Amino acid sequence: MENKPTIDADKIHLFHLEIREFNINTQAFKNTADHKLNIAHRLMHNLEDKRLKLDISCSFRNNSEEQLLQLDMDYHFHIENLEDFYTIKENGLPKFSATIIATILGIALSTTRGILFEKLANHGIHNIIIPVISPMKMLTNNQ
Repeated sequence: MENKPTIDADKIHLFHLEIREFNINTQAFKNTADHKLNIAHRLMHNLEDKRLKLDISCSFRNNSEEQLLQLDMDYHFHIENLEDFYTIKENGLPKFSATIIATILGIALSTTRGILFEKLANHGIHNIIIPVISPMKMLTNNQ
């Protein structure tokens, strides 16, 4: 990892998406002027198969902290050159490069933005777009 490998988009394959949960209180969402957005993520890996799984959890709450919407998604990636983006720590666990994690996090967030936009529109809620978020800042805030 010392030589900072380059991301090659042709070697990153998003091969499966799964919506694990989608709940919305449509009327409460429509009646709330200030929607508080929360986004969380969790990474899992299978080094042998060169796969990463990213879980994204996105929720909106009102000022009373009542949940208005919950969207949980799994993103499954196959990365042909995954071995270029991690080292094995003394405890035997991999330490992934921030570059590869930020890249797949960016892909997942952008995809979530579109899915959420469409799901909200199907519930009669228009023009709610989650903001562009820096994946690197998310990783920095996570540590």
